[in-house]
Amino acid sequence: MTTLAKLARSLATGLPSTSNTVTAEADPPVVETEEETDTMSQIICNLLENMNKPSALQAGSSSHSSSTVPYDIWALPSSSSMPNPLGPISREYGLSNNNNQQQTKEENSSGSPGTSSSVSITCFRCEERTPTTRCLECNDLFCHECCHKVTSDCQLREHTLLPIHQISPIGARPNSVNNEKEVIYCELHGDPVRFYCEACIIFICQECTLWVHKDHCFTPMKGALDMCRVGVFRAIEDTKTGTKAIKTAIDRAVAMSKAYEKETAEANMKIRKAMRCYAQAIEDREKYLLDKVEKMRQAKMNELSDHMNTLRGILAGLAHTNETLVRCMDSDGIELFMAKEKGRAQVDYFSCMFKNMYITEERIMFIPPNYDLVDQLKRQCDVQSVPVNSMHSLNSSSLATRQSLLSLQSLQSGQSLSHLSYIGSSSLRSLSEYSTRSTNYYDHSISSSMALEPNVSRGIGQAIPGYWMSVTVRPTRSPVPGVPMFSFGREGQDEGQVSRPWGLCVDKEGNIIVADRRNNRIQIFNSRGEFKMMFGSKGTGSGEFDLPAGITTDTYGRIIVIDKDNHRVQIFTSSGNFILKFGSFGKECGQFQYPWDVAVNSLGNIVVTDTRNHRIQLFTSDGTYITKFVFEGANPAKMLKGPTTPRGVCFTTSGNIIVSDFENHRLLMVDPTLTKVLHCVGREGSGIGELNRPSGIVTDDDGRIVVADSKNHRVLVFTSELRILWAVDLKSPGLDDKDRPSDVALTPEGYLVVLFETLPDTARDVSSHGKQYIKVY
Repeated sequence: MTTLAKLARSLATGLPSTSNTVTAEADPPVVETEEETDTMSQIICNLLENMNKPSALQAGSSSHSSSTVPYDIWALPSSSSMPNPLGPISREYGLSNNNNQQQTKEENSSGSPGTSSSVSITCFRCEERTPTTRCLECNDLFCHECCHKVTSDCQLREHTLLPIHQISPIGARPNSVNNEKEVIYCELHGDPVRFYCEACIIFICQECTLWVHKDHCFTPMKGALDMCRVGVFRAIEDTKTGTKAIKTAIDRAVAMSKAYEKETAEANMKIRKAMRCYAQAIEDREKYLLDKVEKMRQAKMNELSDHMNTLRGILAGLAHTNETLVRCMDSDGIELFMAKEKGRAQVDYFSCMFKNMYITEERIMFIPPNYDLVDQLKRQCDVQSVPVNSMHSLNSSSLATRQSLLSLQSLQSGQSLSHLSYIGSSSLRSLSEYSTRSTNYYDHSISSSMALEPNVSRGIGQAIPGYWMSVTVRPTRSPVPGVPMFSFGREGQDEGQVSRPWGLCVDKEGNIIVADRRNNRIQIFNSRGEFKMMFGSKGTGSGEFDLPAGITTDTYGRIIVIDKDNHRVQIFTSSGNFILKFGSFGKECGQFQYPWDVAVNSLGNIVVTDTRNHRIQLFTSDGTYITKFVFEGANPAKMLKGPTTPRGVCFTTSGNIIVSDFENHRLLMVDPTLTKVLHCVGREGSGIGELNRPSGIVTDDDGRIVVADSKNHRVLVFTSELRILWAVDLKSPGLDDKDRPSDVALTPEGYLVVLFETLPDTARDVSSHGKQYIKVY
């Protein structure tokens, strides 16, 4: 019982002084009686109960403590009002003066130990930072930095360090909190390990720090374990972050694989289309050469047949003369002399006929192509794997490849570069300008003429796309105004006849191509107006039309047709074979509402006037949408009749786009990027600088703009800045006011080809069937 009494005294001494706390005074050892034992047991019980109720040690203070915030042992410490479960420790707080001691006693007597808001708890070692850890053996408070320093005595002595808000178990020695902790000994010195060497990644003892690991960086083992747990926690967080990033990367890879599959399919389609154009061109050339050989053979066979028939006739005549002369040999008198003279005359006649019969001995000689072009054709087009962020600067064709296209243009039967000898040097284009216009329409690279402006990638317009000479508009050849040199294209449905045509163009061979609108077909005439071929029919399928309108050709001879009422664009070979189509009815990008006219630049880009959507749209040579320009219909000055109605369109030699606003009687010039209107000229009227429903447009290679001023029955010629130069009057005796010029083109010589459109009721009149609607001036 003496030991129990000493324990009670020690516990009583360590508790704050309260009315219910029993303070044992130092008494000499006495022999406890049974009554004293019961009293001591009651004291211990009271002590244990008070230990379990740190917020209210006095019974009398229960009403006061009930009004305060409940005590939470898991709450984080604060700087000013942190509950102190350890009671008053004057050494840690530095309360050495009497006033502070008196205040501490008053606080303890109130039953709320360590709850004074005026007491600031700081680290025992640095006396600056807020403590986070306490030592059970030393009863000291440490901050995180001081606790984990190498010089920490508690670390070296293996004291028990606990978080400041954690209460140690009652009735156990502080060192026995982790009694099952296994002690690790150094393999070299046999001492307990106390440090962790970061360089060697092992635990070391005190002796190792003086010799083997003296130059290494080491930390106390307990602090190292805490820091290691922090590192493990961070590693766990990194694994979570890495897992999320890897899953995102996997999703991105899956999306890239799908996109790559799509790109592969599109590349395959483009390759097939490109190669089909080359194959079709070779097949067309083969068919042309074979037909030419067959015609030569037939002509020669007919000539030889006539020659042999004549020879047979002479031979028969000579045989008859010979028989006559033989029969007259027995005659006498005048009959013999008459037979001689007649026979002599016949022989002389047949002899003269035979001598005058001369036939040239000819041979069919095949002029082989330039086989160097075979290697160049093999190198045409390419496929590359290019990062997405660098595709806008891709320039895949070299200068040699572009220059090689010059010889592709001269791949014609019986022709060589020598046939250019009669052409004046002033009429020829330079090689750099030619290579600009011969750019492969499947290779959207910047041409050589654009190399002077590296930040600009735009194509230019050409009077006849792909034609190797400069075309300059010339005055009309007839001395009488309005009278053409010749006309063709009567009203009707037969070959060579048209019904309300609108679109017109001239290809690089000099052929005149017409969009026969109401007959839903395309007709091709030679330069003399003679019918050559036609293709197309009424329908919605590939190669079928519903009122075709605008038409043009590109540098490779492809025929591009606006299928107006089918709201699409169709592309054909020069022989009329279908290649591709794009567009549908709608207002979205790449869709149309009654498109009307089309033009192509040197890069193969296609611009289309989308009338009902009041805009123009730009596409690549294979129909891929690039951009658009929407004309605003509002006009504050109320000078416009309504929204802009783009009708005719063409590219200028500087890359700009000219559009005719049909209903508002004006011309608009849009920049190559389709971002702004550069010029706007014209108003309704018939005077100089006035227009009345302008329609088709074409440019020559000197930059002049030629416009069909339909309701004024004339063609106007402007400069590249849309300043009027001259007008061509088209009124002639064969036409009336209902027959208006709808489209215009230029021949390779620079003369005007004008297509006239008549009103629907006029086209059905019998009297109009004698009119010819295509005229060359």
